[in-house]
Amino acid sequence: MERHHVERLFRQYYRRMYTLSCSLLYDRQESEDVVSEVFASLLEVDTQLLPASTEGYLMAAVRNRCLKRLRDKSNRERIIHLYSCEMQENNWEEDERRLVQLRHLAHTLLTSQELRLFTLRYLDGKDYKVICAEMGISRIAVWKHLSHIVKVLKENVKSLEP
Repeated sequence: MERHHVERLFRQYYRRMYTLSCSLLYDRQESEDVVSEVFASLLEVDTQLLPASTEGYLMAAVRNRCLKRLRDKSNRERIIHLYSCEMQENNWEEDERRLVQLRHLAHTLLTSQELRLFTLRYLDGKDYKVICAEMGISRIAVWKHLSHIVKVLKENVKSLEP
């Protein structure tokens, strides 16, 4: 594929591809890498894209590369990496203070059902399937409630920061 054509595709689809990648990887740098790899592969391989299927092809390529990265990276490696970053960057006393504030906010701002969901997911570490079974609600309902909980807590945590 010609460079100018790839550049046009980059300008047109980069934001959507990056957003999809971020939603799967939760890592900005890796997401940028994945999208860059997709465009680099278009330059390397003589791929002919039909106008009607271009977006679908690019989004599928990003999704597949993200899934491959997730498969290749074990949970243990990710946890060790995050833990070591946290150890280097954070003051544990400050973290403890913020955790106390977060728990206080959760108890004051959330309904009893939301508080139970918050506890099951974030304090007990249970997955969606277990939460669905325990609370008798659908997976979508769990996701919507947790999204709302996170939004409420984020908004209020920001207001507490100096």
